[in-house]
Amino acid sequence: MLSNLLSSVFPQKQIIGIDIGSSSVKIACFLEEKKKLFLKEWGHIPFNFKPDTPPDERKALISREIKNFLKKRQIQFRYAATAVSGNSVIVRYVKLPKLAKKQLDLTIAVEAEPFIPFDIKDVNLTYHILSDIMEEGQPKMETVLVAAKKELVKDKLEILSEAGLEPVLIDVDSFALENIYSYVHPEAESSAVLFLNIGHRVTNLSIVFQGVTKVVRDIFIAGVTFDKAINKILKSDLAQAEALKKSKAVLLTTEEKEAAIEQYDREGIGVSKAITGVLKDLHNEVSRSIDFYLSQGVEHSISKIILTGGMANLGNITKFLSNEFKVPVEILNPFSFLNGAEKNIPKDVLPSLAVAAGLAIRKMRDWE
Repeated sequence: MLSNLLSSVFPQKQIIGIDIGSSSVKIACFLEEKKKLFLKEWGHIPFNFKPDTPPDERKALISREIKNFLKKRQIQFRYAATAVSGNSVIVRYVKLPKLAKKQLDLTIAVEAEPFIPFDIKDVNLTYHILSDIMEEGQPKMETVLVAAKKELVKDKLEILSEAGLEPVLIDVDSFALENIYSYVHPEAESSAVLFLNIGHRVTNLSIVFQGVTKVVRDIFIAGVTFDKAINKILKSDLAQAEALKKSKAVLLTTEEKEAAIEQYDREGIGVSKAITGVLKDLHNEVSRSIDFYLSQGVEHSISKIILTGGMANLGNITKFLSNEFKVPVEILNPFSFLNGAEKNIPKDVLPSLAVAAGLAIRKMRDWE
């Protein structure tokens, strides 16, 4: 698999998906019976430690939270998958000379080095061949390269190991999202879909056309950016800003704005102004990625946007983005294929479990 940064493939039937974010851990695991999936358990565990907690102590606390959760819920899964994203992860779409797989395995570091902005010795590197092509009379391969800094991969593996789990797969956040989306919507898309996973510190963006990823990018406009913008306008602390962000909404219509003024809703007006500014910045960054996608000579523009992550439930965010991009915007329920089994999961938590769900079905989808 494209995202398998480990050398071994294990024959287990189920794995537990664990999305280790900057503010919480999200967990999902399924059981398979008669070729049908059932939700075994889910978890959303916010971190309670201070931002200045040393890295080693932070890792130990996260491991303990995961271990305690598994014990409390009596989850006995042995194998786990997690994902990476951010500044320490690079995804590149490149054309390489046509080589046999065994030969490419031996030379991939040399072939990839010009495209990776890190010392090649400092990264875990993998690749996936998308297709064979001819360019200027020469046979080549359209290839996806994924490089993740070894230190980041090591940290993730240590957290899982200390929690008593055996890590078997490290994915990229964007690919895990696409995986769960294809499971929820197995019908083939005839046009391009843009995914935005808006988390606490980073937004994962990807553009997929007919099941093939064309663009992957991380944007550093996310939950914390909204908090800081609210804090700046209302002079609140970050904890208050986060609470206001969850309770207020972007004021879009004239009626909504007039009602806020009549009710002297200073906080609502301030939050709307702050969120609107950040969303416009996000819109500009996403537009750059769409322009890059279109510059590749593709015939299909973006047909819809899929939102996931903790910020997907921001008040009126779907309407705002739909107005800006002129396409439908949907919030993904990663468990909608379970026919109501997700009813006990709070609505505001569902979108944030998408990466964990995508990781948890990697075994059933890819390894059997």
